[in-house]
Amino acid sequence: LQMIGREFEANVSPHTKYILHIGETNTGKTHTALTEMRKARSGLYLGPLRLLALEVYETLTNSGIHCGLKTGEEEKDLQGASHISATVEMFSEDERYECVVIDEAQMIADRDRGFSWYKAITSAKADTVHIIGSRNVKNMLLYLLEGNDVEVIDYKRKLPLQVQKKSFKISKVTRGDALIVFSRKKVLQVASKLEHDGHKVSVIYGGMPPETRQKQIEQFHKGETEIVVSTDAIGMGLNLPIRRVIFLENEKFDGTRVRTLTSQEIKQIAGRAGRKGIYEEGFVAFSYDVQKMKSLLER
Repeated sequence: LQMIGREFEANVSPHTKYILHIGETNTGKTHTALTEMRKARSGLYLGPLRLLALEVYETLTNSGIHCGLKTGEEEKDLQGASHISATVEMFSEDERYECVVIDEAQMIADRDRGFSWYKAITSAKADTVHIIGSRNVKNMLLYLLEGNDVEVIDYKRKLPLQVQKKSFKISKVTRGDALIVFSRKKVLQVASKLEHDGHKVSVIYGGMPPETRQKQIEQFHKGETEIVVSTDAIGMGLNLPIRRVIFLENEKFDGTRVRTLTSQEIKQIAGRAGRKGIYEEGFVAFSYDVQKMKSLLER
């Protein structure tokens, strides 16, 4: 029991400046934090997905920073690297950095993975720790970091988001649409139907190898594909030129039971609609229960 107590004991550094970047999806939180990390002599990025770690690794490497990559599946360019991009489970409290960025902090509430965020947030050794999260995690973070030097930056969505009143029919799919379902099997079924109807489609789901998923994303970016079919993996910081997010399903299996999506889950995914410079307005559509889902989104 004493060992368990020690594992869960917060070890927040009193000499660290904590900056909370709080707001909806697609508001520039991660970009702002990474800009600060890029300026530091040493830095660590921690995210929820291999693909995000890979994206940050490539961005920093392309800007001339010696960055290493560390995920459960691979390690790359770590020797002599000043900056590391990693999945959150790779965090080690023995290492010190000038700047640490912890992405998608609302995952601290996840039943299976939440402890990895708790550990990183409460044990990171750095001059500055940037913590990025949605509004519903703000009070929990302030409670965890109580008594420390904490600055909160609130972000507001600049691009309007409109919910379409009519139930979505798959025959009405158009370029720039992202269709959301909640299993790999369903992703492949929907993509197959769309391709049969003559559409060019990218697919994204959680268990995809990062390189494959990167290729699917690049094809959509370049306009080689016109539609994305994805699971809720799309809600985790993937910046895609999406005009409209369409929920083909309103329920997901969470490991225990099939349940309706929470307000926060809907916001996280729907917020991917709209892309500055490409689509100055985002749209959201649902296949059924439009009023109920709209009220959850707007809660």
